[in-house]
Amino acid sequence: MVKVKYDSSKKQWIELEKRSKDPESIYLDRKLKNKLDNIINLRKKGWDSIFIIDGDRRAGKSTVAKSCGYYLDPNISIKNFVSGMGDALDKIESLPDESVVIFDEASLTFSSKDHANKGQKQLLKVIDVIGVKKMTMILVLPTFFELTKPLAIFHSRFLLHVYTDKNLIRGRIAYFGTKNKKLLYEMGKKNYNSYGRPSADFVGKFVNYIPYYENEYLALKKKSRDESFNKRSVDSIDKKDYTTIIKKMVENNMGSTKPLPFTTLSTLTNVARSTLSDYKQEILQKHPNSTSEI
Repeated sequence: MVKVKYDSSKKQWIELEKRSKDPESIYLDRKLKNKLDNIINLRKKGWDSIFIIDGDRRAGKSTVAKSCGYYLDPNISIKNFVSGMGDALDKIESLPDESVVIFDEASLTFSSKDHANKGQKQLLKVIDVIGVKKMTMILVLPTFFELTKPLAIFHSRFLLHVYTDKNLIRGRIAYFGTKNKKLLYEMGKKNYNSYGRPSADFVGKFVNYIPYYENEYLALKKKSRDESFNKRSVDSIDKKDYTTIIKKMVENNMGSTKPLPFTTLSTLTNVARSTLSDYKQEILQKHPNSTSEI
């Protein structure tokens, strides 16, 4: 571990003695610091960067993200955190070029596979803006196996997998670079999302870090989670409306010269045959002259 402090007059980080009690200093794993320095050097050459932080709940993902974010952008504040995909582009547009933007896990929680695909398509649009503004994007989520292949493999530079030791003590990270991250995605997907193979490029440690905006961050995280939990997809159909649509399909099918069997209808609509049969009886009661040979 190395202890560092940002010198605003020189606009650079300086290394301190570990005994230093400077309140503005932070600890970073030395190997991780070197990787973050690479991102800073790439940014100076006009490149954007994306990396992923994943791990179990309460393992310390957000702590690692805030530490990395501060090192990459000493001016970081609550404005650098995205609370939901809806405000992502506006927030990124409002930030200065070369800033850090952190997508915390609640903003990357997708309620279904379809929603996930749409959400990640939105992320790909965000990536275009990130590139133009030479920004660094940090994606924080439970597991990077949830990401689509382009996001997991091609757009991100590395993965930091956060985990605990056998006694559930926080403070461990495993770094997977470009090559091993690709292998991990391909091998892990086939092995129940396992992080066992290949081995990480290196493993390191992290310590707790509480920034000055911590209370604002906790409030934003709660707001984001509440919205994620209560949010209904814009493209979703109300259950009552869906039932009406299915009943209309059954009625139209009953009047068809070549009606589909219930087995086929059930497969197409993902509605149980018994439910379709109930709808049929309901329609016959309302319209006794309807064709019933389905």
